[in-house]
Amino acid sequence: MSKYLITGAAGFIGSHLCNAILSDGSNSVVAVDNLRSGNWGRVDKRATRVETDIAELRQNEWVGLLDGVEVVFHLAAEKYNSSKSTPEKVIQSNVLATEQLVRASAKAGVRRVVFTSSLYAYGSVGPDSMEENDVCEPDTLYGASKLMGEGILRAEARNTGLSWNVARLFFVYGPNQFADGGYKSVIISNFERMLNDKSPIIRGDGSQSLDYVYIDDCVQALRIMSDSRIDKQVTNISSGAPISINQLTEEMTSVANVKKHPIYEPPDWTSGTSRWGANENAMSKFGWEHKTPIDSGLKFVYEWMKKQRNND
Repeated sequence: MSKYLITGAAGFIGSHLCNAILSDGSNSVVAVDNLRSGNWGRVDKRATRVETDIAELRQNEWVGLLDGVEVVFHLAAEKYNSSKSTPEKVIQSNVLATEQLVRASAKAGVRRVVFTSSLYAYGSVGPDSMEENDVCEPDTLYGASKLMGEGILRAEARNTGLSWNVARLFFVYGPNQFADGGYKSVIISNFERMLNDKSPIIRGDGSQSLDYVYIDDCVQALRIMSDSRIDKQVTNISSGAPISINQLTEEMTSVANVKKHPIYEPPDWTSGTSRWGANENAMSKFGWEHKTPIDSGLKFVYEWMKKQRNND
């Protein structure tokens, strides 16, 4: 039996990861979350739940929680688009708390830390793909805080030999995805509209594109990065293929069997952008690949949303 600790365990990605690890009954998980945007209802009951804010934990408290833990998945973060967040909270949670956790992990003898960084660490809006050897120039506090988290891991590894891998996540989607602080992804918001017999909304001309990764593929990537003999790698977790909002909406209307034409509204800051990542590093070094086609992933999301609607 292996023991894991997951921060942000009641969140979208964290809950899927926690449940996958516990699915075969041979592992244990310490699940840490402050429930500001998480929900214990989507977490396997076999997890040991610790309801606390990571910004309030000190190194000695972390060491206690890490007793016997082999792998830490550090997913908890203050999101840049959350109405519940402040610049101070972003720094406290994404930088200072990360530093405390990483130092405690080294002290507790944790075998590996897997840290979820973000495409926002790059600061790029295209049109070229984002690659791991690009010079990062984040233009949001959230992106800068994620890049700082990566640096904290490097510094601690230099001092203690701590083993780590960083996953720069792109746009992860799937069932059980919830809005944080009122923000909803275009997939969730437009499927909600379709379920209410309304037309989907597209901002601008719809040519802006994003790189979507289905949740099961993301979870598989994180688990591979925790177990691989390869470490100290910063790796994009991306599909490697951008899809425009026009194309995405067309796929969604097909999945939902909706005949209504989209409503085009004034553009926002994403107009003309193409945010996507090269994933050759993930394939060549970790043997990971994005397997779920966008139409299949969207169908899973739509069926889940319909089920949720029927249960309400």
